[in-house]
Amino acid sequence: MADIKKLIKANLSSDGQVLNLKAKYIREVGAKELAQCEELSALRALDLSQNDIGDEGIRAIAESPVFVNLRTLNLKSNRITDIGANYLAHSPTLTNLKSIQLVVNDLTEEGERALTNSTHLINLTSLKFQV
Repeated sequence: MADIKKLIKANLSSDGQVLNLKAKYIREVGAKELAQCEELSALRALDLSQNDIGDEGIRAIAESPVFVNLRTLNLKSNRITDIGANYLAHSPTLTNLKSIQLVVNDLTEEGERALTNSTHLINLTSLKFQV
């Protein structure tokens, strides 16, 4: 697995608000490391598309206080199931999210419903499940 610190340094915007890790294949372990990087606390947009992070990777993101300021989250193509959708839907820290991209994952109507009806994701204005 690639060194998360090096990936952050190479892909973080100069103002520290946008991190694009599209197709860096960080997997679950990388998502867990990312969730512990306090230097990302100013992050507003995070692109984790095509990284194979799965449900446990999304759990780490959803439970991390590091991402409290996150507004946009791209999770396209990450093997996320309804379990991961429930982690997102019940996240105590992702309450500022305005947009979540979840196309090309393994969600059913149950996962979609959990996110759509979430009482935690109160600022969500864009939720994309299909291309």
